Amino acid sequence: MKVKILRKKIKEVIQGSLLVGTMVCILGGCSFLDPGGIQENAEAVHTGVVTVTPGMYDSEDTAIVVNKNTEESTIQFQNLATGKRYTLQYDGATEIYDKYDEAMSLQQVEPGCIVSAKFYKPKKLLASMKVDGQALHFDELDNYALDSKRGTLSVGETVYNLSNHLVILSEDNMVELMDINQVDVLSVWGYNNQIYSINIEQGHGYLRLQNDTYFVDGWIEIGQKIIRKISEDMLIVVPEGKATVKVSNNGSSAIQEITFARNEEMAWDLGDVEITEVQKGSIIFTLEPVDATVKIDGKEVNTSLPVELEYGVHQMTVKADGYDTLSQYIKVREPSANIGIELEKNANADSSDEDSEEKSSNKKTTNSDSDKEGTDKQTSEKDTSDSQKETSQTESKNKTTSTSNGKYKVHIDSPTGAEVYVDGNYIGIAPVSMNKEIGNFVITLRKTGYQTRSYTVQIDDGDSDVNYSFAELMKLD
Repeated sequence: MKVKILRKKIKEVIQGSLLVGTMVCILGGCSFLDPGGIQENAEAVHTGVVTVTPGMYDSEDTAIVVNKNTEESTIQFQNLATGKRYTLQYDGATEIYDKYDEAMSLQQVEPGCIVSAKFYKPKKLLASMKVDGQALHFDELDNYALDSKRGTLSVGETVYNLSNHLVILSEDNMVELMDINQVDVLSVWGYNNQIYSINIEQGHGYLRLQNDTYFVDGWIEIGQKIIRKISEDMLIVVPEGKATVKVSNNGSSAIQEITFARNEEMAWDLGDVEITEVQKGSIIFTLEPVDATVKIDGKEVNTSLPVELEYGVHQMTVKADGYDTLSQYIKVREPSANIGIELEKNANADSSDEDSEEKSSNKKTTNSDSDKEGTDKQTSEKDTSDSQKETSQTESKNKTTSTSNGKYKVHIDSPTGAEVYVDGNYIGIAPVSMNKEIGNFVITLRKTGYQTRSYTVQIDDGDSDVNYSFAELMKLD
């Protein structure tokens, strides 16, 4: 009788254990091992030791590759949905694939890319990693617009939202959104209309002109995309890499090939440049409509007669009632040339001049054969737009004066003692202030013996002062 009761109790305990195990699996979720590891782990019930075999995993995640540490054989990931970061170990058995399921090396895995990672959680060991083929990816992106206030990235006509857990990388280091400059080339990863990571593929450096007195108020051209008016003691943000740099004023010019390194400053001494005799070209304008007014470098010219212009770059604006305004650069380099301009009729004749100027990219400008030699208009409307990309920061784009009428200020409080440049123009030593204006601005901080830094800031139209306190500059070795 006692034996029967004991057996009954044992049976109840076994059934209860099975029931509890089933409920835990239903409520808490089960982690299943790869079939290759089942046998070894079944034996581990008796030994208490789990043998990890190649390809074995119990967890899978869609994540961003944040950092690769080859010395410690680790990869840091960030979960796409939660932003949680974790680090996994990898070894010779870890398998890595591109989005086409082709094997690839770890060196080929781009920082910031979105992957599917399989790993064995108890050992924090990465079993395999595959680049997500469903992810959105822009490579070598150089035509974009970042709006830090709205948290958006625009590519062409499409606007993408920036994730609250956005990862921004520069040379494997974490940086902030304001560290991105418009001249930077980006690699962007996301899903649908959401951007989760940005990797700065090609960053920016800085150019300082020395002994440039003769060229002040002239023009500087850097590569194919930057045209700027030269101001005293300016410090220009320039794209990383090799570029042809040209300065011109009063008919004289100088050209230099310069290689710019990321976050480093280069100086070009113009003291040894030979100043040549001022040369001028005679430009004949043909206008449609004929009563259009033409301004060169801000001054109206009489186009009924040939217009004499000094060799070099000039800014031209053409306006007429009922037509869209044309604004672009021309380059004079021959004794004579013809420029034909045909404005497009404004769809809304009552629209403001500002609206007209925004549509200026649709205007037609034609050059005769002699003009192609005498003036070097950008070869296409796209080139014209690109050439003004950097210039627009100090010319017309983003330069709407605040309604404060000088009442409100922008204060740069730190780092104390640093030279402060706004869009390349020197404004003083921090702490320093300037009148508040609405738009995007590049604030560059420089101090001898320290690494130069620049930040892109977006100033709104609020009725208050704005204060910026930036991090201390890094001391150079």
